[in-house]
Amino acid sequence: MRDEALCRYFQDAPGWRRQLEQLRNKALSGYADGTVRLRDASVEECLAAERLLGRHFTAPELRYRVSDFEAALRASKFAVRDMGDFWLRLDGEPLVPRAVRRAGRADEVSRFFKDELRRGHGRAASDWLRALAEEKSAGYQMLAPRIGRDGEAALWLRWVCCALDRLEQHARPEELALCSYAVSTDPHALDADSPAGRLLLHALAHREKTECPSQGRARQALLRRCGLMTDDLSAPVAQRGLRFLRADGSVHPALEAMRRDSAFCLLTASQLDGLRAESPTGRAYILENQMVFSSLCRRPGIARPILCTAGQLRGAAWRLLDLLAESGCELWYAGDFDPEGLGIADRLWQEYGDLVRPWHMEPEDYFAARSETAVEGAARLRQLENIRCPALRPVAAELARQKRAGYQEALTERYWSDLRQTEAAASV
Repeated sequence: MRDEALCRYFQDAPGWRRQLEQLRNKALSGYADGTVRLRDASVEECLAAERLLGRHFTAPELRYRVSDFEAALRASKFAVRDMGDFWLRLDGEPLVPRAVRRAGRADEVSRFFKDELRRGHGRAASDWLRALAEEKSAGYQMLAPRIGRDGEAALWLRWVCCALDRLEQHARPEELALCSYAVSTDPHALDADSPAGRLLLHALAHREKTECPSQGRARQALLRRCGLMTDDLSAPVAQRGLRFLRADGSVHPALEAMRRDSAFCLLTASQLDGLRAESPTGRAYILENQMVFSSLCRRPGIARPILCTAGQLRGAAWRLLDLLAESGCELWYAGDFDPEGLGIADRLWQEYGDLVRPWHMEPEDYFAARSETAVEGAARLRQLENIRCPALRPVAAELARQKRAGYQEALTERYWSDLRQTEAAASV
């Protein structure tokens, strides 16, 4: 409990602030004695020390031992027993040395993980808990600051451990939302952007003996590899003209029928699992814009495979492009002329290298597609400076100068002209 008279004595005298700082730091460091020293002490600081310790100090040098300060307190009207009593009465709570505090914190953290281990989790969860406790890895840094602060850290840990147990107990894949509901009664508790979801990624990466992924695509791949399926229906990829093969090398009959009928279809990431994809012509044309894609699909005479990412690439689109890249297929990409469209094309080039060819993304195409819509915001324009693909740099520089967006709709006829060119392989 705070001693109000003691507090007023030290707080009302401005000369005590820096002296108390030194005394407090020594106590926190675990030193029972030592020297308080101010080489630039003010007259007020010297007078404050003089009144308590009973000896004269001359500015700017102020120096005395902590034991002298403690003896003066015991002899004063405050009758302080020792320095521990002094800090308790000044602060209203004990002053705990840092080393003692760290040791206590370490014990608290150790008990936190041991308590969860005692629940009898499966092998994957138990191994992960030991890595957290002993190696301080696999998500420890994000979890540790919350241990003991509230009950949330314990809930996150339990949910993730229970999710790992479910994966061991069930051979079939399970939707992430269903797993999340089963362990927490909240279908979004393990979403990738939630604390428990991020912790789950650390746990799965530890189980798979890999680095915890930081990008969305890699996160989705890790979840799927571990048997946790994410939302398929809201992020399919559209394609027309590609051939799909099963693991045994046989052609997928339903998708082959659609190819021969020149029909397009939507595919989810889970539908692509276990399949191989190839282009009969050795190349595939990729459109960012779904309206342009659907318009072209209604036209006769399209001889080359096309697909549509519908903006930023997500799970199914990445999965299909991976399959095509594995077959050696050339990927001809066309996007809008804005920082985001060029950014997607550049990211594809960084991912698949020379297999990626910008499709009608030259400066002359930009001038044909240019609109009156301004590209606003310094941050958006700065994205153009990060374009690394050599084939995209000329149009990126032109877009930075013009600061006006260009749209794929203006180039529909150019796309159609390319797509209806026949090749011998197109009839295979």
